[in-house]
Amino acid sequence: MSTDPLPLLWLTGPTGAGKSSAGWEIFDRLGRSGVKTAFLDADQIALCHPAPEGGTHRLRARNLAALWPGFRSAGMRCLVLAGFVDTPEEVGEYTALLPGAAFTVCRLRVPHAELRERFLGRGWRPDLVEAAVAEAVEQDRSRYADLCVDTGGRTVAETARLVLDRLGGWPPPVPAPGPAPALTDPGGGAGSGVPVPLVWFSGATAAGKSTVGYEVFGRVHRSGVRAAYVDLRQVAALRPSTEEEGRRLRARGLAALWDGYRAAGAGCLIVSGGADSDETVRACTGLLPGLSPTVFRLHASPATLLERVLLRGRGGGPATPGDELRGLGRDTLRAVAGRAAREAAALDRAGAGDVRLDTDGRSPQELAAQVMAHLRLAPS
Repeated sequence: MSTDPLPLLWLTGPTGAGKSSAGWEIFDRLGRSGVKTAFLDADQIALCHPAPEGGTHRLRARNLAALWPGFRSAGMRCLVLAGFVDTPEEVGEYTALLPGAAFTVCRLRVPHAELRERFLGRGWRPDLVEAAVAEAVEQDRSRYADLCVDTGGRTVAETARLVLDRLGGWPPPVPAPGPAPALTDPGGGAGSGVPVPLVWFSGATAAGKSTVGYEVFGRVHRSGVRAAYVDLRQVAALRPSTEEEGRRLRARGLAALWDGYRAAGAGCLIVSGGADSDETVRACTGLLPGLSPTVFRLHASPATLLERVLLRGRGGGPATPGDELRGLGRDTLRAVAGRAAREAAALDRAGAGDVRLDTDGRSPQELAAQVMAHLRLAPS
């Protein structure tokens, strides 16, 4: 395999600047053009609370470096990273751990009035809008980025095109990597020998895996147990790729992240998605020594799945990079819901998972309370 550094484009900027949206658009464009590209949202690789000693950047940098070999062995030619940073010293925490990457840091800027508008438009924590603007003011004084692109008044597609135009032919040509090595445990070792709970949420599209999983994550860490959360969709984004490459990346990525979270003192791991078969679960848990897994399969009726799919199509639900349902037409969404209903029925017939949770008419909070009571992880 070539050891030449591979291009890494880091999109940064204040909250609301469009880092994740523009990053995913660039990732999608390059992937469709045939450039094998990976994408990571930095927030998704440091979900460990209460925060470990050393701070978030140290954990993110460590986990980025741990995920890098898996992407590279799958043939990645470049990676797009979206995440906040605001000093040269913080950038240095990442570059020091990843000599195999050729970093280009691009800061996205938004006029402050428009930033207020975008932030309030999300409908989430409006009390933080002034803090976001203050963050943007500080960013405008910074000098850590290689280039700055103003996203004011531009759509996501226009922003992505402008960034690529400003970069002038990114990514540059690099030697093709060699064949992928055999899948191994990135961290090795079995930890303290005390079994750590692995709480895994599976189910059909729109069953509520991420929503319930994140609610359980919050309950566990608020109880005082340091917990880690991984959405497997967010740690194995590679295009173009095969189904087998995706499965391998999810297994290897989960093991790599758990190694970092375990070292940071996590006493519980919550995972959503990716458990599409017993074979996938075995492949992943085989790389996770010292964890005691319980797979909760979320089930929903066809009518509930249709309602949730239509909601996501309108932009409702948690905002995650690359949500494949957002913005689709009604007929397409109905077809997606139909496939999800057939998937749910097949999982039911197979008796997939350790515990079946019926989600119809039940809030994420109710479902999370049932999970906590079942596992006796912490007060629900």
